[in-house]
Amino acid sequence: MIRVSGASLVVVALLFGSYHGLLGIVSLPEYSNQQFAWLAIATYCLALLLVLFDKPGIRMRLISAIGVLIVVVIVSQLIYGSLSEIREGSYATWHIAALSTLLAVVAIRQHPTIAWIGFILLTLQLFAWGGPQVIFNSGLIGGLILVAVAQAAYQAIISSAKRAVEFQIRSIDIDSAVTAASAARAEKLKRLQDTLSTALPLLEKIRDQSGELSDPDKREAILMEAQLRDGIRARALLNQDVIQATRNARLRGVEVQLLDDGGLDDLSEEDRQTFLDEICVRLNEVNAGKVVIRASMGDGWRLTMAAIQKDADKPDLFIRL
Repeated sequence: MIRVSGASLVVVALLFGSYHGLLGIVSLPEYSNQQFAWLAIATYCLALLLVLFDKPGIRMRLISAIGVLIVVVIVSQLIYGSLSEIREGSYATWHIAALSTLLAVVAIRQHPTIAWIGFILLTLQLFAWGGPQVIFNSGLIGGLILVAVAQAAYQAIISSAKRAVEFQIRSIDIDSAVTAASAARAEKLKRLQDTLSTALPLLEKIRDQSGELSDPDKREAILMEAQLRDGIRARALLNQDVIQATRNARLRGVEVQLLDDGGLDDLSEEDRQTFLDEICVRLNEVNAGKVVIRASMGDGWRLTMAAIQKDADKPDLFIRL
């Protein structure tokens, strides 16, 4: 792809626009009032600098675009006020191409409607001065083509910008999906590694003893299975203190069930720690029965704890945090 810098485009436009001003100087002898002609040339040159250097970026200020409309009227009136007719081969109507160049720049710089309003004003003033018969020897047709091409360039720029934004959005979505997938894989791998590191010693012991375990080893296997289940179903509710409190409760004969539905996911680590500390305190108070601890999302609370004994009419403990 060929890339052209913005500075290069400005230089080309400046040279092209200056050419029209030079034609105006060459045509000075044809004007009855050269002061008007000089004023028209100077006004045009200032307007050319305005549209090219209005501000950085593709879109020029609205006030500057409106200023070009005023320049179209002023320059046209200055020229027509000192020109009686168009001679064959004359460049006396240089201002038509010059002002069309300004309007083309206005169109490209994101104000196409103002550019066409300016061209209509340019055309009406020309017809009011010389009638329809001057349409082919005044440069108006060339000016029309110039503004139309600028309009097409404007639409191409807008279309390209939209496609660039859409591409960027798709790229961000893809990057986000890849990042999320990578994070999910990393989390699964971490869980697998944690599970293996926790269960491997016991599994090796079971293997070495061909499954013949002592009563303490059997109890340890049951506790290990429950701990692994907690890691799968309620990872966000676990830290070392909760794991130890849960283990101690199970050693006391308490059935502990941990469930995580995302209730603590959006909390800071400090706030999450507050809930985990409360879990430990409450678990240490239970000596029998069953305890269900659930972190729920979408309710008016984040954590529910309920402790109930078999055949009891009401729970020994029920709190919502």
